[in-house]
Amino acid sequence: MKKFQIFFFSTVCFLLAMQSLRAQQINSTKQNNPTQQNPYFNYAGKLIIVGGGNMPDSLFTLFAQYCGGKDQPVVYIPTATSDEKYIQEGGHLVKFTSRGFTNLSTIHTRNKKEADDPKNIELIRKAKGIFFGGGDQALLTAAYGGTKLYDEFIALLKRGGVIMGTSAGATIMGSLLVGGDARNDLTKKYDFEPAFSFVQNVAIDQHVLARNRQFDLIPVIEYYPTNIGVAIDESTAIIVDAQQFKVIGASYALLFDPKDWEQQKKEWGRVIKPFKMMSAGDCFNWTTRKITP
Repeated sequence: MKKFQIFFFSTVCFLLAMQSLRAQQINSTKQNNPTQQNPYFNYAGKLIIVGGGNMPDSLFTLFAQYCGGKDQPVVYIPTATSDEKYIQEGGHLVKFTSRGFTNLSTIHTRNKKEADDPKNIELIRKAKGIFFGGGDQALLTAAYGGTKLYDEFIALLKRGGVIMGTSAGATIMGSLLVGGDARNDLTKKYDFEPAFSFVQNVAIDQHVLARNRQFDLIPVIEYYPTNIGVAIDESTAIIVDAQQFKVIGASYALLFDPKDWEQQKKEWGRVIKPFKMMSAGDCFNWTTRKITP
């Protein structure tokens, strides 16, 4: 009898130990596979995604805070603008130097081979933050999409860096190059090129209320229902981390959630409220898909 009890107790202990080991293996696998944890954003760093227009000082203060101070290395990428003279004269840097940033570098090219210059790679590896300026988001993918430098953008987020962008520099952070010719006829399906997908499965639009774009993401989400849509107004931003995104600034961000659309169809037979307006302080949780004040 005693031998049986010892055998039974040993077996139970062995099974419990194996269960614990299996749980550790599953957790380890999830940590090494970001999409299993969070299909939207799963990096140690943060994104500051600005809807264009006048950027308040508070956004630069927050960017500096996430970088570790205004003396930390920041790389400005102004390639979205086609104004070469403005870039060559350093006009893009004024918004930072006028606010006390002292360690600024510029990366700018129209050529993918030049983008991978070892000097550029080294700048991003040393950087604590990156800023993408406004203009045409397609110019950014044309210069940096699929490059080794792009891989360094991702590496910066993995190690806890921060990326901020405004207007085109906001849309580029999402999964689709929203905008362009698609706005000419919203009734037709438009095949959007992929953006940088710093935040995945999220289509981002900007200048939303200032330019009467509050309905432009509706057909995008209809045609790309695996994406959440986020449209951000001017002087407003969302702060993205692995748990949520939070709205800050003077105006609103609009949330287009296909799961919410499905629920509306069940309740009312159709989508009556295609978006929800989020004001400063509102948060959207990636896991629960709910907005909290």
